Amino acid sequence: MNEQDARTRLRPTPAGVAPEAGATRLRAPAAEATRLRRVGVGAGVEARTDERAEADATVGGRGAAEALQPGSLIRGRYRLEALIGQGGMGQVWRAKDLLLEQANDPRPLVALKLLNRDFEAHPDAFMALQREAGKAQQLAHPNIATVYGFDRDEPTGRSFVTMQLLEGASLEELIGQHHGHGVVRRVALPILRGIAEGLSYAHRKGIVHSDLKPANIFLLRDGTAKILDFGIARAVPVSEDAVPDTFDAGSLGAYTEPYATAEMIRGEAPSPSDDLYALAVIACELLEGRHPFGGLSGTQASAAQARPPPLRQLKRHERRALLASLSWERAARPRDAAEFLRIFGGARSAGNALLAAVASLVVVCAYLWYANYRQQGPAIPFGQLSVATQQQLRQDLSDGQQFLLAYERQHQADGLEGALESFAGAYGLQKGNREATAGLRRVADDALDSAKDVSNRRALAETLQQYDYLRSYTPVRCALGRDCSVLDRAWTELQRLARLGRKL
Repeated sequence: MNEQDARTRLRPTPAGVAPEAGATRLRAPAAEATRLRRVGVGAGVEARTDERAEADATVGGRGAAEALQPGSLIRGRYRLEALIGQGGMGQVWRAKDLLLEQANDPRPLVALKLLNRDFEAHPDAFMALQREAGKAQQLAHPNIATVYGFDRDEPTGRSFVTMQLLEGASLEELIGQHHGHGVVRRVALPILRGIAEGLSYAHRKGIVHSDLKPANIFLLRDGTAKILDFGIARAVPVSEDAVPDTFDAGSLGAYTEPYATAEMIRGEAPSPSDDLYALAVIACELLEGRHPFGGLSGTQASAAQARPPPLRQLKRHERRALLASLSWERAARPRDAAEFLRIFGGARSAGNALLAAVASLVVVCAYLWYANYRQQGPAIPFGQLSVATQQQLRQDLSDGQQFLLAYERQHQADGLEGALESFAGAYGLQKGNREATAGLRRVADDALDSAKDVSNRRALAETLQQYDYLRSYTPVRCALGRDCSVLDRAWTELQRLARLGRKL
């Protein structure tokens, strides 16, 4: 972890005092200062004073800071070695996992974040943090720091999270070293793409970071970007009337003002596009050496009609993706990181250029299109099938369409797999059923389009060709390199470009 984690702040800002730059803020539901409930002896509810909240938010309270030192044992398993970060959320230590050491694991060191007293004082905190840590544990991606687990040290009552220990430096350090002039394109773009890839994976899992900033991005020694603190900064109860079991940590509104959208500050539900706004701000700091709006939040920048820098190092489509992400209104931003990556990678421009080139292929491929259009219908008319078969056929076709809709929304492989099985089942009940064959073609096209490289495309095609109808489907045959003529390849490319054009 990094020292910048110390600058994450969860304490309320008293009236008349400007917030610290780069500090994570929490919306107060009503009064000037955020208050947390504390359940005392006899189930009485005591409102915390602003002075106590301020003291506890430093490093979990002075008493807690003094009690922890190198050599301290947490949960009877983790021995603290060195303090590597501290802030309003607590402390981050390098620690040795004694269980891993006993097993002769070559990498027994972890990062251990001990959470401060504000977390412990709230009756919902342990449950909320456990849920958020559970979400973070789902995010197994090269550009996201791994969260191992969440637990509580019973002797001290301190809750903690164990995470992957990283070696390198924070993105904020790199930006600070190039303040005023930024880094060159060849250094910046791999970092930005790595962050976007990590966000894209999280968004597909239905998780929004909600506090993305340079301090929460770590650069490994090989240049790989790692996103930190997924779901942790948001898991701090601020509402006086939080209800157990319906606690939505993502709606609590933890944010850092210079990277926060107007919607976040207004307390609206988290959206993937909020992460993209923060990513675009980070991109400007990385490329230009300064915040695009002088450190203003989205609300302040919109009111001031601030204009972003020209981003001259970028190509047109890259600049378009970032400027769209900096839009004041959520609807004008890319809806998620996957869409951002498509625009940033030039999918729209490349698609237009390729679509223009396809015009020369239309005449050559016309007969193939016509042959495909005249595909033979069902061998047995629907009316001649048994009632039970008709009912099962309708059910399979309906299930297939539902799976496809789920895939369009979430882009998860489970949706395609379900659609494939459903349409294949329908095709088995009525050979040549037009809706079933159309569904199978759609599944095959989407699966092949999602391939990351040639080998992955071939592996997908090998799975698809196990299904009767798809064995002779041209794109599958061409992906396998079997009986694929020049005209077949041209027809396959024409279909792919047509699909790309519809998406754009």
